[in-house]
Amino acid sequence: MYDFYFGTRKEIEEDPKNWLLAIKRMLPRWPNGIPDTEYIALYDLLNDLESKGTYRKDEDMVLVETGSGASTIILLYFALKWDTELYTWDISSNKLAYLRGLLTDTLFKHYSDKNIFNHWKYVPYDSKSEYVGINVLAELNKKVCGSFFDSDHTWANLKAEIEIICPILVNGGLISIDDGNYRYKNVNTAYVNMIRTKLGLSSIDIGNNKCAPFWEEVEGLLKKYFDRIEDQDGGTYRKTFKSDLFWTYYAADRKNMADLGMEKLDELTHRFDAWLVYND
Repeated sequence: MYDFYFGTRKEIEEDPKNWLLAIKRMLPRWPNGIPDTEYIALYDLLNDLESKGTYRKDEDMVLVETGSGASTIILLYFALKWDTELYTWDISSNKLAYLRGLLTDTLFKHYSDKNIFNHWKYVPYDSKSEYVGINVLAELNKKVCGSFFDSDHTWANLKAEIEIICPILVNGGLISIDDGNYRYKNVNTAYVNMIRTKLGLSSIDIGNNKCAPFWEEVEGLLKKYFDRIEDQDGGTYRKTFKSDLFWTYYAADRKNMADLGMEKLDELTHRFDAWLVYND
């Protein structure tokens, strides 16, 4: 699919972030939903799990994401590096199939001795399903060391996903979220209104549909489940996002999204947030 040269194995291993960023920039807009600085911040936070000793190869630790896209590249890279598995939940089987082609021709050109199906377990179904949702990881005796949530973008959905994953997070495990600046309680009206606009329908407004920003809600929820949490202050994202090329490259698209309420241009500081969680 992709006739590109990324450098020698030695060059890639000496600068994996640049290689992973090159792969991200091959994506078309629809699966490339997170800024480059958020992408790199996620890399750095996962890399820290290894350096801090949170990830331990002798235990059955896995990575989890809800929603797929650019984040899948980073998470699967670490699943390959650590010789473990990434579990992805996304209701769009078309997106998952597209990503499989990209990943096969990029990550797996480097990790040519590995099989994608041994390291990436993607589930085209609701992450909250009693039968095939995140809770199956407990049935499989898996523990989660790192997670990224980017699915329905309502607090009702995000809260349910995090409540399911909390009991199987390892000590020092990572919880990270996209669109932490959103405030949709039960219905993502911005997304609904985008679809209604495309159908030639007027926008709707739903009462009692506002919560605190997701990052505040998540932090409060985690305090109920864990003895101690460490706010990562968005990792490197908060220090670098203002100069991100992503904003300029997709400027026209993002303005249209902002007009519909899908992009919170004045609240980008908390677009990405992350925490380490501990039970002492």
